[in-house]
Amino acid sequence: MTVPPSAAKTISHYGLFGEAGDEADPEFIHIEDIRTRSRLYDWRITPHAHPRMFQMVYMVSGGGEVWLDGTAHPLTAPCAACVPGGVVHAFSFQPETVGWVLTVSELLLIDARYRRSRKLFDPLVGAPRVLDFADATEPAQVVETMLELMQREFNWPQLGRGFMCDWLIRVILMMARRQLDRQSPDPEMAGPRREAYSRFRQLVEDRFRDHWPVGDYASALAMTPPRLNRLCKAFAGKGAGELVQDRLILEAQRHLIYTSATAEMIAYELGFKDPGYFSRFFKRRTGLAPARFRQAKLAEPFPH
Repeated sequence: MTVPPSAAKTISHYGLFGEAGDEADPEFIHIEDIRTRSRLYDWRITPHAHPRMFQMVYMVSGGGEVWLDGTAHPLTAPCAACVPGGVVHAFSFQPETVGWVLTVSELLLIDARYRRSRKLFDPLVGAPRVLDFADATEPAQVVETMLELMQREFNWPQLGRGFMCDWLIRVILMMARRQLDRQSPDPEMAGPRREAYSRFRQLVEDRFRDHWPVGDYASALAMTPPRLNRLCKAFAGKGAGELVQDRLILEAQRHLIYTSATAEMIAYELGFKDPGYFSRFFKRRTGLAPARFRQAKLAEPFPH
C-alpha cells in the first residue's frame, strides 16, 4: 500500500509509534517488541519523529527497510537502526519480524550519571545509522539478552528498577558503539580531535537557528576559526560554515516535506529575518525554490 503524499504533510511527534510520551521527562524509557504495535499497522510505520529522544530498533529475525530523513536503508536481521532525536523516520517490516524498540530520553543520556561515558556514545547517537550484527554473534547475543532483561524490568517493576534500566541501557549502547567501530574503523573515532568535533556538532544543533558566524562557534570551543575549519574538513570534508548551512537546509527540507507551513513561516522559525533571503538561500543550496522543492517531494511515491 502506498501512502498518499498528503499523509506526509505534518511531522508526527510521537513518544513511540503513535503513542504520545512525556518527552520532557528526563527519566523517560520505553521498550516493547516490534510485533506488538507494527502488526496493527500492517507492519508499516509512517513518517514520524521523536523530539529529544533516541531510539534503537533492534531486529533478531526478519527484515525490511527504514527511511531516515528520506533515505532508504535495507534491514536484515540481526541489525539495529539507530535514530537520534528529531530525525524523521519510517519503517516497513517483513511480517512477523522479531525484535525490540527501545526509546530513551536524550535528557537522560546527557545526565551527570553519563558524563564519563557520553563521549563514547556521541558518535552513536549523533547521526542516524543502521548497524549490521551479522558478523558479530557474541555482541548480538549480548544485546538481545540485555533487551530481554530490560523488557522484563519494564513490564514487571521490582526493587531497583530504575537503576537496572540505567545499567542495561549503558550495556546496550556500548555494544552498539563497539559494533559501529568494527563496521567503520577510524583511528580518529576517539581522542581529543573527535571530542572537539562532537562538541562542535552539538553546538550547531543548539545554535543553528541563531545564525552564529563561524567565529562565534570557534570562540565557544576555545579555538580559532581556521583551526575549527581544519577540524571540520578532516572529519566531514567541509568547512564549519558549510556544515551549519547544511543543518539549516536539512531542517528547512523537513518542514517543507512534513509540514504544511508556508515558506515565510519556515523562514521565521529558522531565524531568518527576511523570507525573501531565505528563499534565495534555499534555492542556492538545493537548486529549487522552497515551493518547487515541496511540490517535487510530495509528488514522489512514498515508501511502501
